[in-house]
Amino acid sequence: MAGGANNKSAAQLMTEANKKAKSAGGLFQRMLGSGNVMNEDARVLYIQAGNAGRAEGDYPTSVEAYKRALDLSTEDFEKAQMYEAISSSYRMFDLPQAIPPLTRAAELYMTQGKWTMASQIFEKIAELYEQMNDYENMMKCLKEAYRFLKQEGQKAGTNRVQKKMAEIHVLQHQFIEAQQQFEELAEKAKDDALVKFSAKDYWLRATMCALCIDVENANTALNRYINDNPLFEERSIEVKLLRQLITDVEEQNKESFLKHFDDTSLSPLRSDRIVRSLIDDIAKKINGDVDLK
Repeated sequence: MAGGANNKSAAQLMTEANKKAKSAGGLFQRMLGSGNVMNEDARVLYIQAGNAGRAEGDYPTSVEAYKRALDLSTEDFEKAQMYEAISSSYRMFDLPQAIPPLTRAAELYMTQGKWTMASQIFEKIAELYEQMNDYENMMKCLKEAYRFLKQEGQKAGTNRVQKKMAEIHVLQHQFIEAQQQFEELAEKAKDDALVKFSAKDYWLRATMCALCIDVENANTALNRYINDNPLFEERSIEVKLLRQLITDVEEQNKESFLKHFDDTSLSPLRSDRIVRSLIDDIAKKINGDVDLK
């Protein structure tokens, strides 16, 4: 049997917690002034029951235990943690129900001025919406996370979220917005000694977004990136690949286009979901298969 406190089951711990909570509300305990202590003991037992329920794979019981612990929580920080725990269990068996508790946790962190923690919650909510293919609400959450991270000067966090926003724009075929986001990421990366070489990858993705619109946009964007940034020059593997891909689209040669991509020495690109999505979208445009504008 999966363990809670002292290897007790979730059901055993729930029974103990219920007894403790009931006793705490009794007249005798209120007269003695010991009700608060017993409530705290019950709260701890409910948390242990919730943890045991998760360990056992009994997620509905885990949710119920965490909810009862929430009812006995007195501090906003404790309540936020319980809402996170409730969401974590709901996520295992009822994904839509996992969102409201996380939303409430984010609200509690915001009332406490814990902006970085609130941003982390919004990222978690965004992940849930992504699993539900709800990109509109996902983007709203990412924008909130980005705003708080930027406000708190969390450079790495803002870049992480901005990249995710760019990727969602790609999946929604919002190529102008995606291109702008990748450009901004490249501009920030190129002046940072630790990550400056990632700028080339962002310029590549931005150019591919432009190519999803048309060849003229792609050529204009690529030449601008090259002229403005010595790091991104004609001999680089990224630029050579982009020149080949643009030429293939100009010549309406889908077979060559796909071969140039599949043969690139930039092997991580071939397994990158977002780049593959861009390649597939551009390939559909060749020979007029579909208009992505």
